[in-house]
Amino acid sequence: MNHTTINSTSLSCGFAFLPVNPERISSDLHAVLIVRAVVNALTCPLIILLNILVMVAVKTKRQLRTKSNIALACLATTDLVVGLVVQPLHIACYTLIYKGETELFCNLVEKMLVITMKCVIASGNHFFLMIAERYLAIKHTFAYENQVTEVRIIIASGLAWAAAIILPMEEILWSKKHFVTILRVSAILFILFPVMVYFNVAVYMEVRRNEKQIAANQVSLEAKQKLLKNKKAFYTTIIVLFVIFLCYVPVNIFDIIVRSFKDRIPTNVGLIVLCFVTLSPILNSLFNPLIYAVRIRYFRVAFIQLLSRKTIAQAEELERKIFGPRQVGVISTAEQGQRRASREENDVHVQQGNETLNNEHETTARIQPHEEYEETAL
Repeated sequence: MNHTTINSTSLSCGFAFLPVNPERISSDLHAVLIVRAVVNALTCPLIILLNILVMVAVKTKRQLRTKSNIALACLATTDLVVGLVVQPLHIACYTLIYKGETELFCNLVEKMLVITMKCVIASGNHFFLMIAERYLAIKHTFAYENQVTEVRIIIASGLAWAAAIILPMEEILWSKKHFVTILRVSAILFILFPVMVYFNVAVYMEVRRNEKQIAANQVSLEAKQKLLKNKKAFYTTIIVLFVIFLCYVPVNIFDIIVRSFKDRIPTNVGLIVLCFVTLSPILNSLFNPLIYAVRIRYFRVAFIQLLSRKTIAQAEELERKIFGPRQVGVISTAEQGQRRASREENDVHVQQGNETLNNEHETTARIQPHEEYEETAL
């Protein structure tokens, strides 16, 4: 590498706020670039595989073909594009920085940034659709059952992609009028963020109300199962939201700091931090399918069945051996009433001194298995 040639703006094509000279990249930065490329190369196949499994499982498995899971599968399409397109572009860009091939880097990095931002926006749009779907399912059940269909969810996903593709990212990324750009982005955030907060707070309050009804045995067994299923789906959405927040907040904070203090931050330090903070949004596409597998047993069983080509019974047995018999359920209202009546009857017999009959009731109570309901698909 020729160290005599110095061009302090050689990489400003991709990072106008952080110009880099590839001829003066430090050894520490070389190591970071290698690590970043290796991490991308290792996670890329996993992102592709897991998100394809999510989509195929929802498409082929009857237990998973619910409206909320279809929304998850639509979100998986954005994560799949990250694995198929964005990850290889990042690997290529960081490899070109390492080799100091400035011209090729400049030709590629602008395309990489545009595609990355469009995928980020598409993911945000799909997540907004997931929150809206949960809001309608829990707060407006009747309208949800009649108005929200599988076809309409898929159409909404297509519109979310169309909105992300149509949005002119070039003007936002390379606009010299930073104030106008920030104003446009902030206007969108100020509209969407309060709506998302309102949806989540409203659904949380409804879930809490449903929990009180269940605790007081004020609902039927069928309604209880439905309420528990909605509760689980809501908390899965909240976990996905929390992980997205952790993945995207650091890179936005870094962007604000660098743009505000770009003259005071050493270039190599800025690029090293950039390599790490921009990795978390990419890895979010890996975290999402893992969350589904952890939270929803049917996804784990479907993954095992698709990967091992076992029968559904064999896959369920293998899942129980690996993860243990994790079951989520409640005792039915009728059963609780029967047990309460049985205990009262036993007390009466004890008072009457009928020890034989009392022992029979106690034995029956000890050996009677508790009725549980296996974890339901979302």
